[in-house]
Amino acid sequence: MSRRAVTSSSVPVASREVAQAGARDRRVRVWRTWWVQAHLYLGLTAGALLVVFGVTGSILVFFQEIDEWLNPALLTVDAPADGQNGYRPIGEILRAAEQAAPPGSRITQIYGATKRERVMAVYMEQPSKAWQRIFVDPYRARVTGVRSYGPDEWIPHYFMDAIFALHYQLFAGMTGVTLAAIAAWLLMLSLVTGVIVWWPVNGHWRQAFVIRRPFASFRLLFDLHKTLSLYLCLAIGAVLLSGAYMNWAEPILWVTQILSPATRGPAQSSPSTDGDGAHPISPQRAAELAAARYPEGRLSSIAMPEDASGVYQVGRQGVPGLSAFWSERIVSVDQYSGVIVDVRAPDTRRSAGETFLDWQWPLHSGQAFGMPGRLLVCASGLACPVIYATGFLMWWRKRRSRERRSIASAT
Repeated sequence: MSRRAVTSSSVPVASREVAQAGARDRRVRVWRTWWVQAHLYLGLTAGALLVVFGVTGSILVFFQEIDEWLNPALLTVDAPADGQNGYRPIGEILRAAEQAAPPGSRITQIYGATKRERVMAVYMEQPSKAWQRIFVDPYRARVTGVRSYGPDEWIPHYFMDAIFALHYQLFAGMTGVTLAAIAAWLLMLSLVTGVIVWWPVNGHWRQAFVIRRPFASFRLLFDLHKTLSLYLCLAIGAVLLSGAYMNWAEPILWVTQILSPATRGPAQSSPSTDGDGAHPISPQRAAELAAARYPEGRLSSIAMPEDASGVYQVGRQGVPGLSAFWSERIVSVDQYSGVIVDVRAPDTRRSAGETFLDWQWPLHSGQAFGMPGRLLVCASGLACPVIYATGFLMWWRKRRSRERRSIASAT
């Protein structure tokens, strides 16, 4: 066979390869354009809420510290040297709180002091559904102050409570709780589309991870947007997912139980047994029974039974040897018999799904990893305004540039 014949026979093959490569490039460009548009519109619509969630979330990482700094007489006390050993009995603390509450109020929740110098907080609900937080010195069983809330109060009168209401429900009540969850899902989708858009299809991986020099104005905006989003993507994504779960748990719980069938629902689902009109035991007795079985750690909370079939939930944190990340045990106690009906802790989890669900609050607050985790969550929140502002400015500059070109072509 002649050289001309070989060459001519190879031309169609080479042409087909070039054509196929060109078709692939066109498909990649089309898909990339679609993902860029999806990322753009998700950012423009839900991105403003990312700023709200981020800034308020960064403040709430240090909620107690800031609130104590603003209100030291209300939230801090002089602690004796023996710490929790010097606490008055829970019954005395609750009687002090009940005396400060309007008649007919009922206790719904008790929060223990997380540090020696902090007060305990007793939540009281009135028949009108208005409620109060009553702060009590645990060493002296003395009320240090009261915060009151209306039954349908969307914007609390207290600074840190208002920050929480904005973060959790967007100042829109229960409707805002659902809207915040939907916004969190949209923002997670925005993160996914952002990673797809960022992916360096040209193979220039090093440039994809750095802010390039020299600093040109538009490129600096792009690189700041890209690098902040990339390096904090996992942290922001984890906080958004956990926020969606805490605002609207049912869909995530449903999917988790499908993927991990042994996963149990909320601890409050364990029922109490009302035996022949027996009277409920006191919160102090419930805490004592839980401590008798599980004495380790410090008392962190007591949740009252929600109804006649509900249980006491006694929480203890800082349990030695339980977990290196979030060492908490929650003991459910029958409100009539005092029998322990359920225990939730890292060493009693029945499935990977329960581990996943139990991690949501510690991840959201950053407390799972101590101060480094809290600082990471705080930094992620503070980066959100920069991420949104750089993305918005890039869109605005491109829009203005197109408008100027359109006017120039028209004239």
